[in-house]
Amino acid sequence: METLWRQALKTFSGCQNNTYKLCPKNFEKLKYLMNNMTCNDVKVDKTILDIVEKQDAPMSVINIYENNDITIAIFLLKHGVTLPMHDHPGMHGLLKVICGSVKIDTYTIQVEPDEKINYHEGVMAVKHPPIIADKNSSACVLSPDERNFHEIHCTNGPAAFLDILSPPYDIDYEEFDKSIRPCTFFRQSSQDNHSINETNVKLIAFELPSKFYSTNLQYLGPPLR
Repeated sequence: METLWRQALKTFSGCQNNTYKLCPKNFEKLKYLMNNMTCNDVKVDKTILDIVEKQDAPMSVINIYENNDITIAIFLLKHGVTLPMHDHPGMHGLLKVICGSVKIDTYTIQVEPDEKINYHEGVMAVKHPPIIADKNSSACVLSPDERNFHEIHCTNGPAAFLDILSPPYDIDYEEFDKSIRPCTFFRQSSQDNHSINETNVKLIAFELPSKFYSTNLQYLGPPLR
């Protein structure tokens, strides 16, 4: 875990500077390390999985590390639970399933550079073929421009996945609308529901239902310093 953390810092250091440019070689090394992560590396064991499955909350989060450049966390979903579709504005990300299995639906929005978007009115997107991922699968990758929206359904759970995002979400302002990188949740327009194979869809922002919430669990893996 410490090796992965150091590589993530190296890959994304200074990512919020105007002069930052992602180094493909560093990113590929980070992905390689991510692909080899297991439950044992982050101390997610049967005790933790049992807590997740028995609790009322549909999801738990283990926060591992965060600074101005990266967030590293583990998300744990109960069997049958869906993490609603959400965006990652201006972010790079890697998602590695470490136990259970999930179905991931990813979307790439279709907008012109510098185009102003009203997400509550809807935005057109390409829906990619679903990804079924388990502990033997490679890490899923998102970029600021590709597959930046996704929805995750736990098909065999509880499931856990390790997540690295850069830069982090920015939702600490008192007024949510002033956030630079808020997390916005979306649903597919009901007009698109006639075909499960539809590739061009309309996504509309909505308020996250109150019944979907998460609990925080303590990180028990090797300390990062």
